[in-house]
Amino acid sequence: MTDYSGLRSLAKLVERFESNMEQVTLTIMTADDREQIVTLLLAGLHELNPDMQIKIENSTGEYASHVAQLIVGDNKYVFSKDYRETFISEMNVYACRITAETHGLLVYHHDYPGVIHDVSRILAQHEINISKLNVSREQKGKLALLVSLTDEEIPAEAIEQIETLPNVTKAISLQ
Repeated sequence: MTDYSGLRSLAKLVERFESNMEQVTLTIMTADDREQIVTLLLAGLHELNPDMQIKIENSTGEYASHVAQLIVGDNKYVFSKDYRETFISEMNVYACRITAETHGLLVYHHDYPGVIHDVSRILAQHEINISKLNVSREQKGKLALLVSLTDEEIPAEAIEQIETLPNVTKAISLQ
């Protein structure tokens, strides 16, 4: 049996990214373990907002690693699994790998050369070690997302410094 326990924490994490969770649609994208997946995702979503109305749908297709998709307003989050863990694999058009109970941050920015250097330099100044890094973009020079998973929690001061970088529109801590 696959371990989906991280889905509850990942669902709670989505609520950190979204200011309005009133229109939510949850689509289950696998035939295996549907009941367990729904139970865990609903538990995470309802923990912070017990009155949230969630429309639940089933997909007609089978996906290799995707287990569920959550639509919140105009934003899409895809939950996936592999042999190790469950994770958020997509946020809108951006590929990522955000695991449950991890430290790190999301940096939304306009694509520019040096963004990895700029963000890494600030994290290094705060003695924060990066364990995984992913950058994804709509297209060259357009909107992009940098996901940095770290060994340590990122202090608010570091996030504030990152938000002052040129072309950075928003930085969000995963904790």
